[in-house]
Amino acid sequence: MRMIEVRNLKTEYAYGEPFVVSEAGFSAGQITAVIGRNGSGKSTLLKTLAGQKNYSGSILISGKECRDYNPMERAKEIAFLPQSVKGLNLDVKTLAEHGRFPYHGNFRKMTGEDREKIEKALLLTGMKEYADRELKELSGGERQRAYLAMVIAQDSPMILMDEPTTYMDHLHRESFFGVLKQLAGEGKGIVMVCHDIEQSFAYSDRIVLMENRRLEFAGTPAELVKKEELMRRNFGVAMRRTDGGEALYPYGLKR
Repeated sequence: MRMIEVRNLKTEYAYGEPFVVSEAGFSAGQITAVIGRNGSGKSTLLKTLAGQKNYSGSILISGKECRDYNPMERAKEIAFLPQSVKGLNLDVKTLAEHGRFPYHGNFRKMTGEDREKIEKALLLTGMKEYADRELKELSGGERQRAYLAMVIAQDSPMILMDEPTTYMDHLHRESFFGVLKQLAGEGKGIVMVCHDIEQSFAYSDRIVLMENRRLEFAGTPAELVKKEELMRRNFGVAMRRTDGGEALYPYGLKR
């Protein structure tokens, strides 16, 4: 299982404000959910891990410092899907093909391996039947799944995503988390910002909680359940283990 190892990480927030992520260290891999209130630094953390912001301290990716990769090398190690993506005049299949760019640039033709990766990505995201559709013709949720297909086609060991299920309905969110479980089972490390607390607890192996632009917790869902004061301070609710039966998730909100 691929992991990102972080030590003594500091970066800059919006407008150059200092952002001390963690004076200690943490690791992110398997399926790691990053949660916290709006403005807590979730997206900034993800951009920093993706190599898009200057930082001090250490971010080790496959044992190598993040800043020491050139962009093409880093793209082979980390696929990053930001919260908002500029609209492109492409069909779904062509967008997925863009995920193979780190391996051949603009000039090499698609190989059989490339086509296999793209086919798998379209099938996993349920976008195979939309392959010839233009992005502008899709709903918000369908468009988000098309971008996910591009990220999966990139086939990087680490996948970083910022609120990837924002425009999806419940059925597609559940299907999406099933895809993440499959990818994690294949050895990929996944780090995602998630705004749904119950889904974060249900599908993640680890949770990172950001508060006031600092990392306040990194551990398992079972460990975070015990941090009632921390949860209430950030979300106004705590979490409890459900008793099974008809409960949709293994953890539920608690007043």
